[in-house]
Amino acid sequence: MATTPHAGSSTDICAQMRHDAELGKKELKDERKKLSALKLKLMHETDPIKAQQLREEIEALENGIKSDEAQLQALLEDISANCSGH
Repeated sequence: MATTPHAGSSTDICAQMRHDAELGKKELKDERKKLSALKLKLMHETDPIKAQQLREEIEALENGIKSDEAQLQALLEDISANCSGH
């Protein structure tokens, strides 16, 4: 987060962190839907070149999801640790 300690009240910062977490959850849900669609498409793909491209796209998306999940978890832990009274 690009805020400084004096950028706003802790309540404002906590509200922004919660908002960011909700957006992150929605983005992860959308990414998982896309991943499911790609996996389904791969099951029906008969062209080996297209199938390999799909596998690579699936792998990249899975890695992105893992990274996003880790970032979201860290944000949720920050919220839990720092925003319990806000």
